[in-house]
Amino acid sequence: MKQGRKKISLTFYLMTVPMAILFFIFHTIPFLRGVFYSFTDWKGFGNWHFVGLRNYGYMFSNADIGSAYGFTFKFAVFATIFVNVIALLIALGLTSKIKFQNTLKAVYFLPYMLGTLIVGFIFNFIFGNLLPDLGKALHWSFLTTNILGTSHAWIGILIVTIWQGLAFNTLIYMSGLQSVSPELYEAASLDGAGAWKKFWRITFPLIAPFFTINLVLSVKGYLMVFDQIMA
Repeated sequence: MKQGRKKISLTFYLMTVPMAILFFIFHTIPFLRGVFYSFTDWKGFGNWHFVGLRNYGYMFSNADIGSAYGFTFKFAVFATIFVNVIALLIALGLTSKIKFQNTLKAVYFLPYMLGTLIVGFIFNFIFGNLLPDLGKALHWSFLTTNILGTSHAWIGILIVTIWQGLAFNTLIYMSGLQSVSPELYEAASLDGAGAWKKFWRITFPLIAPFFTINLVLSVKGYLMVFDQIMA
Protein backbone atom coordinates (compact mmCIF):
# COMPACT_ATOMS: atom_id res chain seq x y z
CA MET A 1 0.00 0.00 0.00
CA LYS A 2 1.44 3.29 -1.08
CA GLN A 3 1.95 5.93 1.53
CA GLY A 4 -0.32 8.92 0.93
CA ARG A 5 1.15 12.32 0.08
CA LYS A 6 1.89 14.35 3.17
CA LYS A 7 -0.66 17.08 3.64
CA ILE A 8 0.78 20.59 3.83
CA SER A 9 -0.56 22.68 6.64
CA LEU A 10 -2.65 25.73 5.77
CA THR A 11 -0.32 27.79 7.98
CA PHE A 12 2.51 27.49 5.47
CA TYR A 13 0.30 28.87 2.72
CA LEU A 14 -0.82 31.73 4.95
CA MET A 15 2.84 32.56 5.60
CA THR A 16 4.18 32.26 2.05
CA VAL A 17 1.38 33.30 -0.31
CA PRO A 18 1.03 36.90 0.98
CA MET A 19 4.83 37.35 0.80
CA ALA A 20 4.86 35.91 -2.74
CA ILE A 21 2.12 38.33 -3.78
CA LEU A 22 3.94 41.32 -2.26
CA PHE A 23 7.19 40.22 -3.90
CA PHE A 24 5.47 39.98 -7.27
CA ILE A 25 3.84 43.41 -6.89
CA PHE A 26 6.82 45.35 -5.58
CA HIS A 27 9.68 43.49 -7.31
CA THR A 28 8.64 41.43 -10.32
CA ILE A 29 6.21 43.94 -11.85
CA PRO A 30 8.64 46.93 -11.55
CA PHE A 31 11.40 44.74 -13.01
CA LEU A 32 9.26 43.75 -15.99
CA ARG A 33 8.21 47.39 -16.48
CA GLY A 34 11.88 48.38 -16.49
CA VAL A 35 12.62 45.78 -19.16
CA PHE A 36 9.67 47.06 -21.19
CA TYR A 37 10.73 50.70 -20.97
CA SER A 38 14.29 49.78 -22.00
CA PHE A 39 12.86 49.34 -25.51
CA THR A 40 11.38 52.85 -25.51
CA ASP A 41 12.63 56.44 -25.35
CA TRP A 42 10.80 57.12 -22.06
CA LYS A 43 12.60 59.71 -19.92
CA GLY A 44 10.82 58.87 -16.67
CA PHE A 45 7.84 61.10 -17.40
CA GLY A 46 5.60 62.06 -20.29
CA ASN A 47 5.00 60.15 -23.48
CA TRP A 48 7.19 57.44 -24.93
CA HIS A 49 7.76 55.64 -28.22
CA PHE A 50 9.21 52.26 -29.10
CA VAL A 51 12.81 52.43 -30.29
CA GLY A 52 13.57 48.73 -30.39
CA LEU A 53 17.19 47.82 -29.58
CA ARG A 54 18.52 51.37 -30.07
CA ASN A 55 19.20 51.86 -26.34
CA TYR A 56 21.16 48.61 -26.13
CA GLY A 57 23.11 49.45 -29.28
CA TYR A 58 24.03 52.83 -27.81
CA MET A 59 25.06 51.21 -24.55
CA PHE A 60 27.51 48.84 -26.22
CA SER A 61 28.88 51.40 -28.67
CA ASN A 62 29.41 54.34 -26.29
CA ALA A 63 32.96 54.46 -24.89
CA ASP A 64 31.92 56.34 -21.74
CA ILE A 65 29.42 53.65 -20.78
CA GLY A 66 32.04 50.95 -21.29
CA SER A 67 34.51 52.92 -19.18
CA ALA A 68 31.91 53.29 -16.42
CA TYR A 69 31.27 49.55 -16.39
CA GLY A 70 35.00 48.85 -16.33
CA PHE A 71 35.54 51.24 -13.42
CA THR A 72 32.63 49.77 -11.47
CA PHE A 73 33.94 46.23 -11.95
CA LYS A 74 37.47 47.24 -10.90
CA PHE A 75 36.12 49.07 -7.87
CA ALA A 76 33.96 46.09 -6.85
CA VAL A 77 36.88 43.64 -7.11
CA PHE A 78 39.26 45.76 -5.00
CA ALA A 79 36.61 46.69 -2.43
CA THR A 80 35.43 43.08 -2.04
CA ILE A 81 38.96 41.73 -1.53
CA PHE A 82 40.11 44.39 0.93
CA VAL A 83 36.88 44.50 2.95
CA ASN A 84 36.74 40.74 3.43
CA VAL A 85 40.43 40.32 4.26
CA ILE A 86 40.50 43.19 6.77
CA ALA A 87 37.12 42.28 8.25
CA LEU A 88 38.26 38.69 8.82
CA LEU A 89 41.44 39.89 10.55
CA ILE A 90 39.44 42.23 12.79
CA ALA A 91 36.95 39.47 13.61
CA LEU A 92 39.81 37.14 14.57
CA GLY A 93 41.18 39.83 16.86
CA LEU A 94 37.83 40.67 18.46
CA THR A 95 37.02 37.00 19.18
CA SER A 96 40.36 36.41 20.87
CA LYS A 97 40.91 37.00 24.58
CA ILE A 98 41.76 40.71 24.58
CA LYS A 99 40.85 43.55 26.92
CA PHE A 100 38.07 46.02 26.13
CA GLN A 101 36.60 43.55 23.67
CA ASN A 102 33.03 44.88 23.87
CA THR A 103 34.20 48.49 23.57
CA LEU A 104 36.21 47.68 20.46
CA LYS A 105 33.21 45.88 18.95
CA ALA A 106 31.12 49.02 19.38
CA VAL A 107 33.87 51.18 17.85
CA TYR A 108 34.20 48.97 14.78
CA PHE A 109 30.42 48.79 14.32
CA LEU A 110 29.94 52.57 14.53
CA PRO A 111 30.61 53.29 10.79
CA TYR A 112 27.72 51.00 9.83
CA MET A 113 25.33 53.18 11.82
CA LEU A 114 26.28 56.34 9.93
CA GLY A 115 24.54 57.31 6.71
CA THR A 116 26.55 57.07 3.51
CA LEU A 117 26.06 60.74 2.67
CA ILE A 118 27.22 61.78 6.14
CA VAL A 119 30.31 59.59 5.79
CA GLY A 120 30.95 61.13 2.37
CA PHE A 121 30.76 64.68 3.72
CA ILE A 122 33.06 63.81 6.63
CA PHE A 123 35.71 62.31 4.36
CA ASN A 124 35.35 65.19 1.93
CA PHE A 125 36.49 67.41 4.78
CA ILE A 126 39.26 64.98 5.76
CA PHE A 127 40.63 64.68 2.21
CA GLY A 128 40.19 68.35 1.41
CA ASN A 129 41.37 69.97 4.66
CA LEU A 130 42.80 67.76 7.39
CA LEU A 131 45.14 65.61 5.30
CA PRO A 132 46.56 68.49 3.18
CA ASP A 133 47.21 70.52 6.35
CA LEU A 134 48.87 67.51 7.95
CA GLY A 135 50.98 66.92 4.84
CA LYS A 136 52.17 70.53 4.83
CA ALA A 137 53.03 70.38 8.52
CA LEU A 138 55.00 67.15 8.09
CA HIS A 139 56.39 68.13 4.67
CA TRP A 140 54.85 65.07 3.05
CA SER A 141 54.13 66.14 -0.50
CA PHE A 142 51.86 63.19 -1.29
CA LEU A 143 49.38 64.38 1.35
CA THR A 144 49.31 68.07 0.39
CA THR A 145 46.93 67.49 -2.54
CA ASN A 146 43.30 66.49 -2.16
CA ILE A 147 43.18 62.98 -3.64
CA LEU A 148 39.58 63.56 -4.78
CA GLY A 149 40.86 66.19 -7.19
CA THR A 150 43.35 63.90 -8.89
CA SER A 151 43.22 60.96 -11.29
CA HIS A 152 43.48 58.68 -8.24
CA ALA A 153 40.19 59.85 -6.74
CA TRP A 154 38.82 56.31 -6.90
CA ILE A 155 41.40 55.25 -4.28
CA GLY A 156 39.99 57.81 -1.86
CA ILE A 157 36.47 56.54 -2.49
CA LEU A 158 37.73 52.98 -2.06
CA ILE A 159 39.18 53.88 1.36
CA VAL A 160 35.87 55.37 2.47
CA THR A 161 33.92 52.36 1.19
CA ILE A 162 36.21 49.89 2.94
CA TRP A 163 36.04 51.84 6.20
CA GLN A 164 32.26 51.85 6.18
CA GLY A 165 31.81 48.29 4.92
CA LEU A 166 34.04 46.64 7.51
CA ALA A 167 31.44 46.71 10.28
CA PHE A 168 28.81 44.47 8.68
CA ASN A 169 31.33 41.98 7.30
CA THR A 170 33.16 41.81 10.62
CA LEU A 171 29.87 41.07 12.39
CA ILE A 172 29.15 38.13 10.08
CA TYR A 173 32.67 36.73 10.48
CA MET A 174 32.41 37.04 14.26
CA SER A 175 29.18 35.03 14.16
CA GLY A 176 30.96 32.34 12.19
CA LEU A 177 34.00 32.27 14.48
CA GLN A 178 31.83 31.94 17.58
CA SER A 179 30.20 28.84 16.07
CA VAL A 180 33.54 26.99 15.96
CA SER A 181 33.95 24.66 18.93
CA PRO A 182 36.96 25.46 21.17
CA GLU A 183 37.48 21.71 21.59
CA LEU A 184 38.73 21.52 17.99
CA TYR A 185 41.48 24.03 18.77
CA GLU A 186 42.40 22.14 21.94
CA ALA A 187 42.69 18.89 20.00
CA ALA A 188 44.79 20.61 17.33
CA SER A 189 47.09 22.07 19.99
CA LEU A 190 47.64 18.60 21.44
CA ASP A 191 48.64 17.44 17.95
CA GLY A 192 51.20 20.26 17.76
CA ALA A 193 49.38 22.46 15.28
CA GLY A 194 50.41 26.11 15.20
CA ALA A 195 48.17 29.16 14.82
CA TRP A 196 48.54 29.29 11.04
CA LYS A 197 47.69 25.61 10.57
CA LYS A 198 44.70 25.95 12.92
CA PHE A 199 43.38 28.78 10.80
CA TRP A 200 43.71 26.98 7.45
CA ARG A 201 42.71 23.49 8.67
CA ILE A 202 39.96 24.40 11.18
CA THR A 203 38.86 28.01 11.21
CA PHE A 204 38.60 28.84 7.53
CA PRO A 205 36.86 25.60 6.40
CA LEU A 206 34.26 25.95 9.17
CA ILE A 207 33.51 29.60 8.44
CA ALA A 208 33.51 29.08 4.65
CA PRO A 209 29.69 29.54 4.45
CA PHE A 210 30.03 32.91 6.19
CA PHE A 211 32.84 33.84 3.80
CA THR A 212 30.56 32.98 0.87
CA ILE A 213 27.76 35.14 2.29
CA ASN A 214 30.10 38.09 2.74
CA LEU A 215 31.57 37.62 -0.72
CA VAL A 216 28.19 37.57 -2.45
CA LEU A 217 26.83 40.55 -0.49
CA SER A 218 30.03 42.54 -1.06
CA VAL A 219 30.11 41.97 -4.81
CA LYS A 220 26.41 42.77 -5.11
CA GLY A 221 26.72 45.95 -3.05
CA TYR A 222 29.87 47.29 -4.69
CA LEU A 223 28.64 46.64 -8.22
CA MET A 224 25.75 48.96 -7.29
CA VAL A 225 27.98 51.62 -5.69
CA PHE A 226 26.60 55.13 -6.09
CA ASP A 227 26.14 56.93 -2.76
CA GLN A 228 29.83 57.20 -1.88
CA ILE A 229 30.78 58.56 -5.30
CA MET A 230 27.84 60.99 -5.34
CA ALA A 231 28.70 62.28 -1.86
